[in-house]
Amino acid sequence: MGDVGELTVTQGFYVRPRYRNYLVLHPAVLTVAERRMRLVDHKDRVLLDAPATEVSARFSRFGLMHLTHGGRRLALQRHGANWSPNFTTRQVEQLKAAGMPVPGLAGGMAGGGGGDGLLDALAGLAALGEAADGAAELASSGGPLRRTWTPILTALGCRVEQRS
Repeated sequence: MGDVGELTVTQGFYVRPRYRNYLVLHPAVLTVAERRMRLVDHKDRVLLDAPATEVSARFSRFGLMHLTHGGRRLALQRHGANWSPNFTTRQVEQLKAAGMPVPGLAGGMAGGGGGDGLLDALAGLAALGEAADGAAELASSGGPLRRTWTPILTALGCRVEQRS
């Protein structure tokens, strides 16, 4: 499993709305597999499903990861807001099966969830160094999105834009 195309990473995020109501953010699960990025929200709506090479990413100084594809930009963050719904049972099961922490649950992004589900991803990323470190950090403390996701996205061929 030395090819980065075999990399699978799954993480829970909250999607910020396009409009300025940041009191309600919706939970979504981002899955990177077979060189594709797929983001599905709590109502099973597919928000993004595209080859990683067609997606660009930008990280804000406020800790957001902006994914852009086909002129549509999605702002993702790790923490919910005041009236954000919880992750659905299906989403929780998906994240736990991947060995990932579930945002909003006890332990959440603060270090719970364990890393057993990342063993395959880490084996596939072993030759990529920084990307392996980023994937390992996802299951532990999380770390800043820029630090953990930049090497993963870059290894997949995603354009990672620098802040100006």
